[in-house]
Amino acid sequence: MNAELINRRKVALGLAGASLAGCATTPPLLINFADLPPPLAKSGDEDTARAAAGADLAGRLTVPVLIEGRGPYPFVVDTGANRTVVSQELAGELGLIDAGPADIHGIAGIEPSRTVIIRRIEIDTVSAANLRAPTLPASRLGAAGLLGVDMMIGRLVTLDFRRGELRIARSRGDPTPSAFNMRQASTGSQRQVAAARGVVASARYRFGQLVIVGADVQGRRIMAFLDSGSQSTVGNLALRDRMNASGRDLRGPRYDVRLLSATGQTASGEYGVLPLLRLGGLDISGLGAVFSDLHVFDLWDLSREPSVLIGIDVMRQFDAIELDYGGRRIVFYPGVERLGRGGRP
Repeated sequence: MNAELINRRKVALGLAGASLAGCATTPPLLINFADLPPPLAKSGDEDTARAAAGADLAGRLTVPVLIEGRGPYPFVVDTGANRTVVSQELAGELGLIDAGPADIHGIAGIEPSRTVIIRRIEIDTVSAANLRAPTLPASRLGAAGLLGVDMMIGRLVTLDFRRGELRIARSRGDPTPSAFNMRQASTGSQRQVAAARGVVASARYRFGQLVIVGADVQGRRIMAFLDSGSQSTVGNLALRDRMNASGRDLRGPRYDVRLLSATGQTASGEYGVLPLLRLGGLDISGLGAVFSDLHVFDLWDLSREPSVLIGIDVMRQFDAIELDYGGRRIVFYPGVERLGRGGRP
């Protein structure tokens, strides 16, 4: 059976890296899962930025962003993109300074693009300066731009799906999660307390991104990344093959799908349902995913290592997810209803 899966994520499947054309000695400008530049300038009075979050047609979080004092413009919060991306249309409207060509790695190969300099970008009290951003058509991004990890590095970022809010604060750098709802934690039932405290998963950096430590499928270790810019969860063929070889085949009906990237490239994949996925101390069952050997898995040197990019389709099942880029940990707040259905810490 065939089906179309139009993935408006645009960067986990659409961008993996970019390099300056004609400059062999210049390190590549990498966008996804790659080394980040030094932390960007922060505003002196920032404590916690709060931004009301909407959702695009793919269910991805969008927040209002000011570019060089103008806006706000809706940007998708993209924990899978190391670089903030701006639409070609908005870059032209604002007259952003051209920063030269770049080669963008899509799901099927490399395509040329251009970059611009954003002299100042703001979300409430959080700001960054002189950011070099790739550009792509708004029709492919599904928004005015993508807010990448270059705005999050060294910070504590909370994607609050229940309240419809994005919060960015200083990383505490300690192993204790902040209470998602302190009142609920102090006065609620045992199940409510567990939901409010969250489930902590240790993380480490790889390719400039937080990788969940201790992730496994049916007891077999895998690489797991959180990618809020991806409409769908995507696993590589090594993950699918490991399940088949272990005798724990993918469950449910399978069918072929097509993935569409921001660069206009397409790739084929197979949809299936994974057995039990464990993230830190959290169990997730019935996880649907598309399995495909994308060009980006080769780029990240993950084609032979079972790996999964956990998309917004799974992330939205939680009340909130906290990514601490300074403390190197991820906290899942599953909510009382999910704990009641067996999603246990």
